[in-house]
Amino acid sequence: MEFPLPGEPCPWRIVDDCCGAFTPGAIGGGIFQAIKGFCNSPVGVNHRLRREFDSH
Repeated sequence: MEFPLPGEPCPWRIVDDCCGAFTPGAIGGGIFQAIKGFCNSPVGVNHRLRREFDSH
């Protein structure tokens, strides 16, 4: 018994699946690393950013 394949056959299906998984991972990883870098930044940088936001 043969089952119909959903969508296009290989290799383009593999490329589409990889791109669909890479994009959210890259965006989520970028946001995570930005927050992690902000938390681990030197004390002077945090004070400068606080003053910048408080002045507005």
